[in-house]
This record gives sequence, C-alpha cells and structure tokens, in this order.
Amino acid sequence: MITAVLKGQDLLENAKTKRVLNDIKGLLAMQYTFYDRYRRYAGDGDNDGIIDYENLGASLDNFDNTPSNTLLTGFLADIDAPFSELEFIGSMPVGNHREVAKHAFNDAFYFSQIDGYNVIVVRNIPCFAAKIIDRELDGFPDARLGYVRESVGATNSINAVGDQTWEQLCTGVNKNDYTLVSLVYFFDKRPN
Repeated sequence: MITAVLKGQDLLENAKTKRVLNDIKGLLAMQYTFYDRYRRYAGDGDNDGIIDYENLGASLDNFDNTPSNTLLTGFLADIDAPFSELEFIGSMPVGNHREVAKHAFNDAFYFSQIDGYNVIVVRNIPCFAAKIIDRELDGFPDARLGYVRESVGATNSINAVGDQTWEQLCTGVNKNDYTLVSLVYFFDKRPN
C-alpha cells in the first residue's frame, strides 16, 4: 500500500515537471511568434533587443495586470508588460497575469533580462524538476553552463561561479531533491 502511494506521488511530481517544461516551451513559442510579427520580443518596448523588465527575484505578488492587452509604445520595466503584449496578439488569454504566470509548483515564471540577456525565469521548483528541465532543454543537467542555469534570485545575479551540477546543489546538509531552487532559461542568446 505504501509503495503504491509513493509511486502515485512520483507520477504526480513528474507530471508537474512535464507541465512546467511544456509551459516554458509554450512561452518560448509565444515569444518567437511575437518576434516574427513585430521584429522584437514581447516586453521589449524600446526595441533594443532586450526585455525591459529586470528582476530575477520576483514573485506572483509582483503581477498587477497593468498594463493589460496592449502593445508597448516605449520602455516599460514591468513584469506584466510581456504578458500584456502576448495577450494583445492572441497568444495568451486575456486575464489575470498572476494566474497565467503560476506554474505547476505554485510559484511564478515570467520574462526578464539579466546583463543584456533575455530569460524565462522559473521560481521555486524542486531540485528534481530543475534537473529534468535542464536535461530536456540543454542535454545535460549542469546548472552552471548552457541555456539553463541556477538563479540565486537576486535582482540581477546568475550564480555562475564554479562548476556544480544540480546533484551537487541539491545534496548536503538540509538539501534533497525537494529543495526549492530557481532557474533561468536564456532563450535567444547566452553568456559563455
């Protein structure tokens, strides 16, 4: 009986991870559709190639639905701006951005930039999910290289020091596969 319950728990956790992965791919497809139409990314109101919003430590509470369902006409560093523009072109349903940005592990994913690189930020997911997402998007779950990297959640900081894998980040004192971590996915270019 206990084995069946644990197996069921694993199936649920894997389904949540797959949903987050598919949502990341969906957000990416929406950005590319927007780019094809407007020659810029959603959220890049000043058309300089970089999403205007810059905060890797935001949460669902940062979403306030302003702006909503409109195109930007200039620079606007607002977490809602990319969602607003994606609503405007019909890629995303018009509605509560806080609900749209909520991933299967009940925190946020959203568009941002760091040091001139556009990213999808995924906040507070279990280590096991981060490893799977990194492996699926990068081919190897390293956490420090490639397009998927650990985010320390500061306003503008990627933890790129060292060469630790998710395994190393998710084991040790008070750490396990359910330890919450955040990641960023560099979706148009990435630092070395």
